[in-house]
Amino acid sequence: MSSTRDINTRLAPRAWGKTPWHEHRLSPSGAIPSRTDVVIVGGGLTGCSAAYHMARLGIRAIVLDADHVASGASGRTGGIVLEGTAAGPMERADDCVPRLSRLVEREQIDCDLRLPGVWEIAHGKYRNGQPLPWTDDGQPVAITASVDGGTVEPALLNLGLAQSAIEAGASIFEGVHISRIDLDNHLALEYEGGTIRADWIVVAVNAWIRSLVPEVPIASSLTFACATEPLDEDVIAELGLARRNPFYTVDLPYLWGRITGDRRAIFGSGLVFGVPPALEDTGPCSRSFAEAIHDLESRVATMHPALAVVALAHAWAGPIAFTRNQVPILSPIPAMTRVLVAGAYSGHGIAMSVRAGQLLALTIAKDVALPAWGALSTH
Repeated sequence: MSSTRDINTRLAPRAWGKTPWHEHRLSPSGAIPSRTDVVIVGGGLTGCSAAYHMARLGIRAIVLDADHVASGASGRTGGIVLEGTAAGPMERADDCVPRLSRLVEREQIDCDLRLPGVWEIAHGKYRNGQPLPWTDDGQPVAITASVDGGTVEPALLNLGLAQSAIEAGASIFEGVHISRIDLDNHLALEYEGGTIRADWIVVAVNAWIRSLVPEVPIASSLTFACATEPLDEDVIAELGLARRNPFYTVDLPYLWGRITGDRRAIFGSGLVFGVPPALEDTGPCSRSFAEAIHDLESRVATMHPALAVVALAHAWAGPIAFTRNQVPILSPIPAMTRVLVAGAYSGHGIAMSVRAGQLLALTIAKDVALPAWGALSTH
């Protein structure tokens, strides 16, 4: 593995559509120092959680984001909170939801976190299932199980966690484009305007990991969602969603959905795979984006008569990453034990990414080994 890497992280203006989430920007953090304990690349939930937990443990952490906090996967997800990993509960990743709840309460993060449980639904008639009053793909749909979790406004969670990290002593810098990573002797990152040296580097850019660490075996894609205008409560009840439980299908065709705090119905599905530079250019004017959104909107309109006449106010895409076995990456880079990489949560990224940030902090501050399941050698 080369010890010096030239990086092209200059992003095209993102045109992935507008989400229904609130948008805020952090206050500038001042000048970027030339030396720190840890540099974290990526201002999503993993990176901000890592910075927050490191700062609370006395570690000087700096977060660098090429765009702005919550501009990537963490701020463009649908905000469904699920337990553990997409592959099931794992050691030290089986209580992510209660940990997230305690953190939100402790830091008083206003992000509309609700944990009524998540419905697993399936197509067809199920003897023991609870039918929902709509169809999908021309088939009846039923609730087959309820699992731990709920919903959150993801951008507000990300921004609130970032602000808590800053208040704890971390620094976050937005719009910083890394041009080179030097892994010789002293770890260093070069950017337009300077160089930062650090004892540790954490790469937490999820679907964009391979742009920095090409040997990490993940598949990157965009996934799609649409949101209605705010609905009357009687319409939400007519759809069988008055209890506000989010849902996802356990069979195909895949579909997930939820009701937001301001009474919008969100539905999501669809994937477009590609390398990060190509995905950056997959906006509303591109054929793949337009087709994915058209298919989703047409599908939603046929689910229930009420949805056929509801205006759709938002359509957007967000990055997502998968591993072959759906187990996240949480690992040092081989032969570079002070360069850690985390991501590829395969749709279980909200609670798991916050827990991943905590585990990274414990590794750096207290020399606690990362879980064996996240090692690159197991993927």
